[in-house]
Amino acid sequence: MFPNLFHELEGRNLPTVLDHLEVCKTVEEAVEVIEFFEKKGEISTEYANFLKSNHSLLKSLIGTRERGEYTRRGLGD
Repeated sequence: MFPNLFHELEGRNLPTVLDHLEVCKTVEEAVEVIEFFEKKGEISTEYANFLKSNHSLLKSLIGTRERGEYTRRGLGD
């Protein structure tokens, strides 16, 4: 159906769950993002539980990036 999709995405750095956590404003918002990624199957349940239980890691990531900085840092939309 999309024969060139792999080649179009090849070489692009797509944002990960950690990139999305950096734009969160609160721990509650970060937990929602983690649960979304887990529900979509993009991260494992174990990794999701690790992230949710590690509040010091979440606090160090939250607010370190503004929305719209993905392109400037070489990440895809």
